[in-house]
Amino acid sequence: MHTQMIIFMRKLLLTAFLAAFVMQFSAQSLRDELHDNIRCSASNYMAYPGPSQLTMTPPPMGKKPFYISHYGRHGSRYHNKRETYELPYSVMARADSLGKLTALGRDVLRRLDAIRRNAHGRYGELTQLGFRQHRQIMRRMVSRFPEVFADGVSVDARSTTVLRCVLSMESAMVELSRLKPKVKIHHNATQRDMDYLNQQDKRLFAMKMDSTTQAAYTAWAQHYEDNGRLMRSLFCDTAYVRQHVDAGQLNYYLFKVACNVQSTEMMEGITLYDLFTDDEVYRNWKKENAWWYTAFGGCTLNGGLQPYTQRNLLRKLIAQADSCIRLKAPGAHLRFGHETVVMPLACLLDLNGYGLATDDLESLDRRGWANYKIFPMGANIQFVFYRESPDDADVLFKVLLNEDEATLPLKSGIAPYYRWSDFREYYLKKLDDYDQQQQQP
Repeated sequence: MHTQMIIFMRKLLLTAFLAAFVMQFSAQSLRDELHDNIRCSASNYMAYPGPSQLTMTPPPMGKKPFYISHYGRHGSRYHNKRETYELPYSVMARADSLGKLTALGRDVLRRLDAIRRNAHGRYGELTQLGFRQHRQIMRRMVSRFPEVFADGVSVDARSTTVLRCVLSMESAMVELSRLKPKVKIHHNATQRDMDYLNQQDKRLFAMKMDSTTQAAYTAWAQHYEDNGRLMRSLFCDTAYVRQHVDAGQLNYYLFKVACNVQSTEMMEGITLYDLFTDDEVYRNWKKENAWWYTAFGGCTLNGGLQPYTQRNLLRKLIAQADSCIRLKAPGAHLRFGHETVVMPLACLLDLNGYGLATDDLESLDRRGWANYKIFPMGANIQFVFYRESPDDADVLFKVLLNEDEATLPLKSGIAPYYRWSDFREYYLKKLDDYDQQQQQP
């Protein structure tokens, strides 16, 4: 018995060691990614990188793509608010007028001025890179799945009523019409579609960052507040900084502006990333990553229900797919909207394990939960359907997250391909269970 206990304890320790090693490796790999490609630190401001998977997994014998159901985020844009550009500039300009900036600080002020001038009057608008991203995504979709876009098929495109989303849709449709002039394109942006393209759930929204959740997040994030080195590099008077500069706020806005330069035509000629050390980049990203997870992911601090804000969209995807499967050549449904839809939808689907449910914000990077892998500018989720012929009842599909094959929490001996019947049964039950729980007193 004693020997068995020793063997058991050794196995337990080995399992714990391996688990700790894997978690440490995941965290280190994310740090390495940020070091190797600092643009990843931009979170939702990361410019769309394009697919990393260049070769698709061949479908089972005889199966061919026949329908695509898609939701995509708008392309690269300027910051939504004038304040994002003006606040750090005004803080630095006031200090400069009093002789409180270092040589680096004065250079940063010059760069901020150039960036704010470039963004003036364009707040929230699609950049030229944003237009190109959607043309390129459309081009790859047609190249990868030409059978879906055969002559004469219909493509239905819908956008939220936000201009940058409409223009993203139009950019993709212009490219589609150029590549496939005989495809019938129907496109629209109407308030009527907003209940599923950008569902607004007031109840869940109120829970997202309630006072308890906000307090827990703020307490955790404070461990990563260390702005002393950055302030000393920009200002020559530490007393002035203590009395007149909100260091945390200035760091936040400087980093935010730095992140979004990559989405503009200024990206080759100017940067603010050089202001931050590797550790500071990592800390800024880590806080932002945890905020997005808390606000839109499966974080249990606020009940873990935020992904259900996309329940209308998922039901729409399923209903339209069920209808299109009956058609001989259904074409595609293409939808255009926001990162606040793509991310919770990915979590609701549990794509690549992003449905993670925890209250341990510190563990996110160790578990490989990285926001920039889900919703860069131009982010998209594509359901690609396969069958042998219109009479084939055994319909398969795969999901692409940002054009790379993704996993689902479904049993499949042919992954990344799954049976549509398994998917609809699993997720309709998941949605029904949620609805029933909400109806309980």
